Amino acid sequence: MNYYLFIPFGIIVLFFLPIKLEARLSFNVLNFSGVIGVFLYKIKLLHQQFWIKGKKIITQNDDEIETKEISFKSKEIIFLETFTDEIKDKTRLRSIDAFYNLGAGDAFSSAMVAGLVNFVITSLFTSIKNQKPTASLSLNDTISYNREICQFAFRLVVYISLFDIVYSFFHSLILTKRRFRFQ
Repeated sequence: MNYYLFIPFGIIVLFFLPIKLEARLSFNVLNFSGVIGVFLYKIKLLHQQFWIKGKKIITQNDDEIETKEISFKSKEIIFLETFTDEIKDKTRLRSIDAFYNLGAGDAFSSAMVAGLVNFVITSLFTSIKNQKPTASLSLNDTISYNREICQFAFRLVVYISLFDIVYSFFHSLILTKRRFRFQ
């Protein structure tokens, strides 16, 4: 028996076996600050804090602080849009958990705003459920009646193969270069 055949078999299995990715995003609307984390099988790949100030995003990764100015016509943003469009149909959505903590200072306003936000998120979940019927969606709300607070957090779990990621990445690069070549 030839054991060298296990090497291509292992590569093929690794390339086409689904990978579990988990993304967590927390955002405080009043401070325009947040945290984003990406995990691969519970192993941290990315953990960054960010602050939005005008057209600048300030990010902090462990000890480094970096400032970037956003141009929505930049090559990176267009690549990101193209990549998300490419990868969106290839992912298998497992679950979305939404958390929010709202408060407007008084009970009546807090309840009205929380009801509106609950309606908007539930409507969004309904449209997602129509496209991805096997996804598990949950909404958790906390209403602070006596203080002003506006925090949102999301947890997203998807499965995707390495082949789909690589294919979408290269296809997005080609489409982005074409778009900038014709401008």
